[in-house]
Amino acid sequence: MSPLVFAHRGFSLEAPENTMAAFRLGWQSGASGVECDVHLTADSKIVCIHDYDTGRVSDRKIKIAESDWSELASLEVGEWKDSKWKGESIPRLRDLLAAIPEDKVLVIELKCGPEVVAPLVGLIDESGRGQESLLFISFNEKSLVELKRVRSTLSAYWLSDLDVQEDGSIKPSIAEILDTLDRLGVDGFGGQSGEGISQSLVDALDAKGYALNVWTVDDAEEVRRMKRIGVTSVTSNDPRSTIDALER
Repeated sequence: MSPLVFAHRGFSLEAPENTMAAFRLGWQSGASGVECDVHLTADSKIVCIHDYDTGRVSDRKIKIAESDWSELASLEVGEWKDSKWKGESIPRLRDLLAAIPEDKVLVIELKCGPEVVAPLVGLIDESGRGQESLLFISFNEKSLVELKRVRSTLSAYWLSDLDVQEDGSIKPSIAEILDTLDRLGVDGFGGQSGEGISQSLVDALDAKGYALNVWTVDDAEEVRRMKRIGVTSVTSNDPRSTIDALER
């Protein structure tokens, strides 16, 4: 069975990441869903952007957590990618939730601390989106614990880098990954593409009922390897090519 394909920050190969243009292209590519990154503003609005400030995607460097939405909303964040994307702005998560097609999944990476959880759950309830169409991921253990405490029925994965050792083992080890997932009370694990993603890891997670998402998978051979070993989902900058590789 082929893994689900999620468009990384939208169709970020083609369009500026974490913009509505990228998200729309991600849905249109045939991907099962799109992935976005979220931060909390100073006035408690949840916005879609990867970094802690706007310097990489805008001509102004503004810290998200220290700024109000009104200031961030005026920024131009598309032209850095290509002049044809001039006019793209930072979306609010509210806007993205309202735009998701009924048959698609939204993967939301929590880039900030547990303070985002209360406004996040309120926003989800207000949106009327079914919980089955949402997946939450984070490196931040405190954010995941708080999310599960407030709304245990929401699906959430813990993310971690995987450091491959000289003997082929990984850090954290498979046992450490399983212990962390048990402790956090989450539903799956997300690890980066490469040698650390092995059949042994897939089998160990599957035996305990945990899902596995792999990021960021853009190479056709790696995509097909992910299918062979049975990962649950892959996240790709180029979802269209990834889907093509899975179908061959």
